[in-house]
Amino acid sequence: MSPRRTAAAILVLLFAAFMLGGCEEGLISREDEIRMGRQAGDEFEKSNGGLVPDAKLRAFVSEIGNRVTSAAEPPDYPYEVRVLNNKQVNAVAFPGGRIYVFKGLVTALDSDPDKLAWVIGHETAHVSQHHVKKRIEQAIGYQAVIAIVFKKKKAAKYAAIVAELILRDYGRDNEFQADRLGLRYTHDAGYDPTAAVSVLEKFREIQGRDPNDFEIMFATHPGNNDRVNAVKRYLDKMGWGGKYYRPQSKPDTG
Repeated sequence: MSPRRTAAAILVLLFAAFMLGGCEEGLISREDEIRMGRQAGDEFEKSNGGLVPDAKLRAFVSEIGNRVTSAAEPPDYPYEVRVLNNKQVNAVAFPGGRIYVFKGLVTALDSDPDKLAWVIGHETAHVSQHHVKKRIEQAIGYQAVIAIVFKKKKAAKYAAIVAELILRDYGRDNEFQADRLGLRYTHDAGYDPTAAVSVLEKFREIQGRDPNDFEIMFATHPGNNDRVNAVKRYLDKMGWGGKYYRPQSKPDTG
């Protein structure tokens, strides 16, 4: 492409970006979002221990992931849940549907399917509600979008930036929304959504016991007390009871 045509194309792209800035689709297409997430995920995977060698553990978590992500609304992404061979208590979602659960988190949650289901549901919500994509669009800006759209080789440098961004705070409102949708996805997938209460209490325990090593996906999220209370209110509203919590009021049928 000639310099003049390239400049013209960029101007058109920037104008389109300006016009689409407030739209649900945003600046990055679904196809480019998926491609970006896979590229960034591959780099993240390499630098965080790779996948666990235990095939049974990978299959166990993947099955939970398949059930939970199938309940996502809208189910627009090729979701894939992988387990990293890393002792950190963590889980992260990449653009386009790839989700990583760290082995340390599986251990901390005693390999409990219901607890893992809610964590995966929470991360799935970040993808389904475009929290991940919107953060990238806002943080990286038009330069990255141009590189992605034109599929230039230097677009690869944004993989590390994407990986860094997904480890940051999504914002209070997005986190509470992810908690609520995580409960719904967990319930609809046939798992016990009240496990969320136990998960958050476990995180609070870890944080209080060893705050210096508290490397966890919720470290920068709203306070665990606020989140536990919000989760309980939603369970009350829906009338969902289980092993870890019993509803304190009748479900909202309105």
